[in-house]
Amino acid sequence: VESRGVVSTCSYEARAYGVHSAMPIREALRKCPHGIFIEGNGAKYVSVSRQLVKILLRFTPRVEPVSIDEAFLDITGTIRLYGSEENLALALKHAIRAELGLTATIGIAPNKIMAKIASDLKKPDGLTIVQDNEIDSKIYPLPVSAMWGVGKRTVSVLHKLGIATIGDLAGTPEKTLKKRFGKNGVVLVQMAGGKIDSPVLRPSDIPDEKSIGHEHTFSRDIDDFEELTGELRLLAQLVGRRMRKHGFVGKRVTLKYRYENFETHTHQMTLLVSTNLDDVIYFSARKLLREKSLKGRKIRLLGVSVSLLSRQGEDLFLPLSLFDEKQIEKRKKLSSTLDQLKDHYGEMIITNASVLKLG
Repeated sequence: VESRGVVSTCSYEARAYGVHSAMPIREALRKCPHGIFIEGNGAKYVSVSRQLVKILLRFTPRVEPVSIDEAFLDITGTIRLYGSEENLALALKHAIRAELGLTATIGIAPNKIMAKIASDLKKPDGLTIVQDNEIDSKIYPLPVSAMWGVGKRTVSVLHKLGIATIGDLAGTPEKTLKKRFGKNGVVLVQMAGGKIDSPVLRPSDIPDEKSIGHEHTFSRDIDDFEELTGELRLLAQLVGRRMRKHGFVGKRVTLKYRYENFETHTHQMTLLVSTNLDDVIYFSARKLLREKSLKGRKIRLLGVSVSLLSRQGEDLFLPLSLFDEKQIEKRKKLSSTLDQLKDHYGEMIITNASVLKLG
């Protein structure tokens, strides 16, 4: 078992011992020493996920995947084909079990937020249906921790304000939470009251990626700045290459780092113009890292991402403070040539010397 990794997911039996996703493997081993740890198989998960979406699309054309194993479905127009929501849900569960050998938990409600809450009530292999007139009796008595996206810290603050259930939250004046959480407080109240709804978006309806990034957890904790910048160089190359491959440029560079005690920070820089060139991404991330004094603390994870994405056009420029116009054209041509070489011979056929030191 890779002791420096983290738990991606775990069985309900393991959860009974206090194991949960994102927990360090080392801690999971302490809590459940007799547990069976299996290395993930990303390619297989993606393949099964695609098969699952194909099954879902047979029940409605409006399917919005939200993760590798979750999706929202708008069944408004197809309920009549099955006679009822329950019949449709049971038919869907049967198809998933028959074709993929997997169980599925389904929640049906008037909107996406309530459906998500409903789906969490009976796991695994459950089915919960909440009608409009049942929200008061089925949803409102639930603890605020059952709300989608409400974490432990938010729950703690809500409890201090005397808000224990979703019903309590729905009945709280928006201005009360706005004082504590800003705009997010208003959103919380509206979510709890079922006032926020959004249509189920098909993949073709969903906007382009919001960000493109890579991160790496080191085999040992690092406090050497030069060694960290070598890693940044590699991450910038991977991010830039992915952006060019998919035709994106972006304006905001984000640096992420995690200390040895799992304390995690992110810092951002917004560029004057959009780019997808490795050097600009690298120098921006390096500047962010240099500005944040590590004070001798060791880092276990480093990440770089680019956001505020748009489709690449002909007007791709760099800040003149970094490169002049001739250098811009040279670097664009160089990036294109390197991408072609890597397509044929692999990612590390040619790279910066500082990256090779990582080995």
